[in-house]
Amino acid sequence: MALKAIMIVILFISLAANVSSQGYMGTVSTGTGIIPALTVGKSSISASSVGAISSLANLTGSWALDLKGAQIRHFDLQMYQEDDLILGTGRSQDQSGQAVTAAGSVAGDRPTIFISLIDSSRVFRLKLSVSGEALAGEYDYLSPTKSRQSGTVTGRITLAAKKSLATTLGKSVNPSATAGAWVGKATKSTLK
Repeated sequence: MALKAIMIVILFISLAANVSSQGYMGTVSTGTGIIPALTVGKSSISASSVGAISSLANLTGSWALDLKGAQIRHFDLQMYQEDDLILGTGRSQDQSGQAVTAAGSVAGDRPTIFISLIDSSRVFRLKLSVSGEALAGEYDYLSPTKSRQSGTVTGRITLAAKKSLATTLGKSVNPSATAGAWVGKATKSTLK
């Protein structure tokens, strides 16, 4: 009997050691989606991928960008973001005042934007980081004449206010809402 008890204890210890080395595998719900399965234990995932689903910065609004390189350029843009895609239109604020289009994508708080001058074949690629309403980063530029330039970018975002749509709660008319609400007989008699 003692040998059987010792064997059970040894089996239990070996199973416990095996289980603790494997960790626990499960999913995490963030409220905005489910993060892929992760293992908690010796081989857990890095913290950089936890929360990546809901960490996109909101970049919808007016952008004012200064590009400093061989020349100094300024762009005023109206940008719109949905999920990780971003697009917009605006103007180059140099002597030509050319119309521009912008499009790109966002990964966390790091947008990559391409600005194209509409009337000429030139494109700027901006690799940015966002901190509050401030933008900073670097750019490179390409034109058909094969001239390539690069430099730094600074700018500001004036974020667009969130639009809230009115919600209809019912189809009938509440008589107390049109006739006034009364709080008891004493209040009704004092207001007459």
